[in-house]
Amino acid sequence: MLTIGLTGGIGSGKSTVAQWFRKHGVPVLDADKTVHRLLESDLSIISKLIGEFGPAILEENGKISRSKLGARVFGNEDARRRLERVVHPRVVECMNDELATLRDTGIEICVWDVPLLFEAGFELFVDEVWVVWVPRNLQIDRVLVRDKLSQAEVGARIAAQWSLDEKRNRADVVIDNSGNLRETECQLKELWNKLLRRLSSSDT
Repeated sequence: MLTIGLTGGIGSGKSTVAQWFRKHGVPVLDADKTVHRLLESDLSIISKLIGEFGPAILEENGKISRSKLGARVFGNEDARRRLERVVHPRVVECMNDELATLRDTGIEICVWDVPLLFEAGFELFVDEVWVVWVPRNLQIDRVLVRDKLSQAEVGARIAAQWSLDEKRNRADVVIDNSGNLRETECQLKELWNKLLRRLSSSDT
């Protein structure tokens, strides 16, 4: 099975690309959803995070508040690394379990949707990396409109991730999402057909 690591940055349009894969029958394993599920129900993860960050990260019902946890780690490099040490190994384990299940069904290609793929070192667990890229000025404009944030808030969120240019330089495949949806979909169709031809030729 070929595993594609799909990543980008805030405002790049990665979710749109992930949806294109789903629409075309390609399984997409979502790292963010896996994290949310673990924070909801994995007692070992919950216990470790309370030990790391204290009960202040909990809601009144005793569940972890993603917003409170996010506030503790945003802009704090040490806190972010402590969070990653607890959560990331379990995320990889869960996604590999899903991958094994897909492999047993005969699926030949799947996508790992990982927003912080390079930042978290998840490129080690995929066969190739596809990066959704837009110019920085367009990235800023899209986040300003979408999230109704101030210029400073948008800058802080973008600065918390690797730049899209840096990710593009390390990608195996780059999806330029600076145009309209139709242009992006045409590009994806071409890239997908190219991948299928490459896989077909490697089998012969």
